[in-house]
Amino acid sequence: MFGWLGKLFGSRTAVQKNRANPVMRATVQESAEIYARIPLTEFISEEERSELSRRLYLDIYSICNSADPVSTCRERLATAMLKMASYQVLMIPPPPEDDPTGLRSQPGITGELKAHLVQLSQRNGNLRSEIHEKTEVPDSALIWQVVQQSYWTTYWFVETFNAARMALDDFNSASDWYKPFMHAACANYEHIYRRDLEMPPAFTDELAQPAANAYSLYTDIILSGAPNPDMEWRDYHKDSNIPVPVFVVDNSVSAAQPTE
Repeated sequence: MFGWLGKLFGSRTAVQKNRANPVMRATVQESAEIYARIPLTEFISEEERSELSRRLYLDIYSICNSADPVSTCRERLATAMLKMASYQVLMIPPPPEDDPTGLRSQPGITGELKAHLVQLSQRNGNLRSEIHEKTEVPDSALIWQVVQQSYWTTYWFVETFNAARMALDDFNSASDWYKPFMHAACANYEHIYRRDLEMPPAFTDELAQPAANAYSLYTDIILSGAPNPDMEWRDYHKDSNIPVPVFVVDNSVSAAQPTE
């Protein structure tokens, strides 16, 4: 097993050295399986794959060797989740196309943004900077390629950190926070992008900003070390009109498969 993982992560010796750590072992194994399932190889070179693998391995190593692995893992996961959400919400198709993520049925996420990628790439500073690193004159096909590449890269990191979280037993089987956090991050980015595009908010006018503020709080609760972030977030907003997501208990992610 570690021979192949050593090749994937760029250092067989490093993997073997840390394989006695059960969290490291479980996380690296799951990360390799995630990489094998996703189409990231369609968008990156072998050199880029090698560099990403090294970065990811060092992140896993830092989690496992931290004085507080749970907190470090949450920090890595939260950072990666926010980045992934900035792309994921752009890949969700509008009805009647199938949405494998299940996010489109949740509050604040419409599937309407994908049709506005070109305009958004001109109006959102972060997207514009990333796309112009590839070319000064982007067309719709290149913009879509950049979004897919960035999504699958961050997806790999998010799912890997989530594997570490599970290995660290930082989850609640009855009310886990992984998918609700993903929803909160995506709903926030939909709010930001709709504002950039001068589109009406996905909520009523009176709820748009309060909902964005509420979903932003999810990250703070996770990083605060709350034992059950989802329960704490829901309890904090129980007397408000903030729409809350509903998910079947499942710690996996259904990836938004790119469509042409």
